[in-house]
Amino acid sequence: MKKEAIIYLAGRFIPAVVSLAVIFLAIRFLGPVEYGRYSLLLYTALITVTLTFHWVQVSILRFMGHPSRETGIVLSRFYDLTLFGALISTLIVLTTGLLYFHLNIPELILVALFTFLSHFYFFHLALLQVHHRSIRMAILEGSDQLLLMIVLLAGLFLFDYHRSALIFGAMVTGLAGTLLLRFILRVKGLFIIDRTRVYWDSRFSGKVVSFGYGITLWLFCSHVIMAADRFILMEYFGYHVAGSYSAIKDLISKTVIFAGLPIYISYQTKIMDLWHAHRKAEAWTVVKEAISFQMLVYILVFIVFMVIKSVLFKDYLRIPEMNFWVIYLPLLLAAFLWQSSLLMQRFLELIYRPFFMLTAIAVCAILNIVLNVAIVPKHGIISSSLIMLATSLLYAGFIFVLSVLGRKKLTE
Repeated sequence: MKKEAIIYLAGRFIPAVVSLAVIFLAIRFLGPVEYGRYSLLLYTALITVTLTFHWVQVSILRFMGHPSRETGIVLSRFYDLTLFGALISTLIVLTTGLLYFHLNIPELILVALFTFLSHFYFFHLALLQVHHRSIRMAILEGSDQLLLMIVLLAGLFLFDYHRSALIFGAMVTGLAGTLLLRFILRVKGLFIIDRTRVYWDSRFSGKVVSFGYGITLWLFCSHVIMAADRFILMEYFGYHVAGSYSAIKDLISKTVIFAGLPIYISYQTKIMDLWHAHRKAEAWTVVKEAISFQMLVYILVFIVFMVIKSVLFKDYLRIPEMNFWVIYLPLLLAAFLWQSSLLMQRFLELIYRPFFMLTAIAVCAILNIVLNVAIVPKHGIISSSLIMLATSLLYAGFIFVLSVLGRKKLTE
């Protein structure tokens, strides 16, 4: 594994552990109702940030890799687009929080601040990534997660505060503190922005949108698939059911991602190197090898989960009603399928146009919403898990068909 990949993987370790810890702490000490509120608000913010900023982030990685005389102007334009997206996104979240979630003023402010600051946090991460500052990226992400955990633990055990607002307060503190640290430790010449004027250029903005919209829409659809069932469950069965289901879904998906991350990062690097060296057949062999190792890891995760699940649901998460195989098993299988599909997709993106993957994920998202709306109100939480599995199977099937066709193209 390359040094850069190792540093990146190490930098992702702390956020992965913290994200799992937040689930445990929130569902155990805040309860399913507050976790449900947090989960739905978080996905509302994430979906909005994705639509208003992710295309900018992708374009930064594309256009800022080769410094030129106009680097300062280009960066200022990206900053202005980030600021514009942050304002629009915050306004949407404020409106949704007020009219749909009926948040009080402190909660509304915290969710709005999280949405606003997230844009600039991701902006700086993209800037560091494009300049290959992996150590600084790790420091940035680690600082965010460390501050988050300090505030969350202090709120729970020192101030005995048990509302979902505590999690958003912790996340806002992490983002604000990290951005302040980024300003203090900024690299000279890396962050040159003229804030005295607006560098708006319609042609430049059009290029940014045209380059980043495909990946943005793909990520938007994937967020919709992860969030649609939660909203339907909340509407028909309340926050308690939605929170219990969200907790087990988040726990399973994040555990599977964390377990497969070393394979995903290391093999992705190998695949890209072989492809650019015009050794495409070997790249395909490496993909199959990566999938094989990933499946071994997933089998281990499955065994461990089945051994500890009773204690996990009853004593740690305190949601014993989730210890029902028709609920957790489809979610577990769906997570395995989804992550394996993503690993395969990275290879397919080298062969096919993004349109194919975007069409597939859009169809899956629409089907997921339709099935949840039609079935969940009658059959409840069990149907949510089965629909998630069906959606993952559909997307994995599409990826498999493209893989077979792509393999034939490599041998032509």
